[in-house]
Amino acid sequence: MATYITDTAICLRVTDFSETSQIVGMFTREHGLVPLIAKGAKRTSKKNTMSGPLDLLTSGEVVFVPAKEQRGAPGGGQGAQLGTLAAWELANHQQKLRSNLAGLNAGMLCAEVTTHLVQPHDPHPELFDELCAALSLVGEGPKHSRAMLAYLKAALLAAGYWPQLGTCLCCGKPIGDAPVRFSPRAGGILCGQASSGCHIEHEGTTLVVPGRIIAALDRLDLPTALLTRQPERAGDPNALAVAAQMLLTHIEAITDKQIRTASLVRSIFGIRK
Repeated sequence: MATYITDTAICLRVTDFSETSQIVGMFTREHGLVPLIAKGAKRTSKKNTMSGPLDLLTSGEVVFVPAKEQRGAPGGGQGAQLGTLAAWELANHQQKLRSNLAGLNAGMLCAEVTTHLVQPHDPHPELFDELCAALSLVGEGPKHSRAMLAYLKAALLAAGYWPQLGTCLCCGKPIGDAPVRFSPRAGGILCGQASSGCHIEHEGTTLVVPGRIIAALDRLDLPTALLTRQPERAGDPNALAVAAQMLLTHIEAITDKQIRTASLVRSIFGIRK
């Protein structure tokens, strides 16, 4: 007998599979990232069990049958087969987000980062809440663009890959306002210049970042906190972009995967090329 699971979900990925079916990546609150096949999703007949479209970043209630090897094994790995989507009750089509290009770009970047950092079937209810808050904020306009950066921080913390920003990886010296070097592969800060500063084995290519940006990033609230304590004004777009590129480079280094939406960072923060 099939096991049906009901959960709250955000659609992070949609790919056409056939004339009538789609492959979707659902980030569920209690069951983590769940890859599913949505058979007949594009049909318009009464047999369609969905109340609305399976569009990117939409949220609602999903009913699904897990893949056979995942039943009774919630900690399944990357090689998991597809489960089957049984029903989809659309709750939020993110209309505000879709009417704001910068916000939509920020949402797509958050979605891609989630699929890179979260293992299938590994529950992250707190991160799910952070993503909901981030999507709500970035849909409000440029004033809340830092919410995307805050979500990158939340995702790295949830995955256990938040870099060491307070002190130098080599000498342990606290970071001040002077420019420092960030090592995406080592996951932390090195003080001094490349020619005369601190070095560690396998540090790889480093990025020069102002110390004030590092300090601000380390203090940055997560999206759920920003939702209750909204900033009075938008942050410095250039500083936010530098911090975002730093974290995205770190994510690419630890996952060995290219983030395609990283090219949208400048437009997200309203920086003209």
